[in-house]
Amino acid sequence: MALYWAFRVAARALCLLPQRVGYALGRGGGIAAFYLWRGGRRRCIRNMLHVTGGDAARARACARSSFAHYGCYLVDFLRFERMTAQDVRRRFQFDGWPLVDAARAGNGIVFVTLHFGNWDVAAAALAEHGLPVSVLAERFGNARLDRAVVQARERLGMQVVPADRMGPGILRALQRDDVVALLIDVPQPGGGVGVEVAFFGGTIVVPDGPARIALRAGAPIVAATAPRLGPWSDCYRGEVEVVAFTPSGDREQDARALTQATMHALEDMVRRAPEQWYIFRSLWPADRGGGEAG
Repeated sequence: MALYWAFRVAARALCLLPQRVGYALGRGGGIAAFYLWRGGRRRCIRNMLHVTGGDAARARACARSSFAHYGCYLVDFLRFERMTAQDVRRRFQFDGWPLVDAARAGNGIVFVTLHFGNWDVAAAALAEHGLPVSVLAERFGNARLDRAVVQARERLGMQVVPADRMGPGILRALQRDDVVALLIDVPQPGGGVGVEVAFFGGTIVVPDGPARIALRAGAPIVAATAPRLGPWSDCYRGEVEVVAFTPSGDREQDARALTQATMHALEDMVRRAPEQWYIFRSLWPADRGGGEAG
């Protein structure tokens, strides 16, 4: 109950404040967390070392900026239930609609993204464009908070599918020719081991569920991100790439290869704006258990 009312009070307060003041609070809180949360700082810097090719100074700067950007994302998240369709149109810049429309050919589309930029605004933009959108979402521990967040997303045209119903819920959506949106830089649902892929010169383990579902439904995968246009901007730019892939018929090999192709596309997007990737857990297994980097 306390979490729900904290959410309500914070959301109300931020809606009354000027945008720049809200972002100043978010950035300040993010930077404070960078210095106070030693474990998160260490893990984020180690992740950024892979992205920067071992440049420790740049990795630390990217990690610090990532915390600041995440603070701004949280401000946007708290304001999300006040967002209107007009706000979505103003805040999301994208010239790739013909590419997205062409990819949707009867079996839906699997959009795969990361904790990067603002995935909520991107999903809302898909719905505002007229596409039926299903988003996979983790449940909040507080039922009232969970309901408030789900209702805010549904009000902007999204259908929310609980993460524990990923398989049947997402397959049904694709059978309706919906667009589904999934985050891939999360632990494998149900404690599964996932699949090993190459990413920024190392090996990581990510869920292969998006690839398996896309293959089963005959749907294309579109790798996508929505980076913020500037540190103080409330606008985002859509970046997408249809992942080119021809199945071989070997289910296990195809799931691994399609996941790898998806991660290659996302790697290019992260490289262009690493400071907008919010990755505060150890992603590369070789980094786990080490001391602070940078």
